[in-house]
Amino acid sequence: MGALAGLVVLVLGGEGATVDPQGVLLALLSAAGYSAMTLLTRWWGRDGGTDSSGTTVGAFAVTSLVLLPFAAVEGLVPHTDAPGTLLILLLYVASVPTALAYGLYFAGAAVVRSATVSVIMLLEPVSAAVLAVALLGERLTTATLAGTLLMLGSVAGLAVGEARGARTRGEEPDAVPA
Repeated sequence: MGALAGLVVLVLGGEGATVDPQGVLLALLSAAGYSAMTLLTRWWGRDGGTDSSGTTVGAFAVTSLVLLPFAAVEGLVPHTDAPGTLLILLLYVASVPTALAYGLYFAGAAVVRSATVSVIMLLEPVSAAVLAVALLGERLTTATLAGTLLMLGSVAGLAVGEARGARTRGEEPDAVPA
């Protein structure tokens, strides 16, 4: 509950924040897809069905097919005055924050419990807020700070609960960052 409260404060706490119902629906759809992918990755990893690179390639193939009609409507080739720079940026985005990051995510999701992965993923909006303040010059507001602290507190509380639950069941607790 604290994580949800922190997310709401983090997202809506800024000046002039508005909520678009269509955006909320799309976010819920995205969350459902992400949850399904987390569960599938854990299942595949547990049963040895595929490795993290296979999961990454499969996920991006499905995503590409789903997004292809929208890209065709908008134009498959971006219009720019600097095609070389665009190509370098596209290669960077495709390789580092996409393929590498998701490959690492799927590798981790295959070996830890799905609940633990979900807890760790709560750090994503916190990371976005920190990067927005540090790199994009957004102001650090009381709401941003409060939302970030709520999210971090919730992640820490859930991680402690996960570790205690694992010890109670006689399992080795998953490695959760401090």
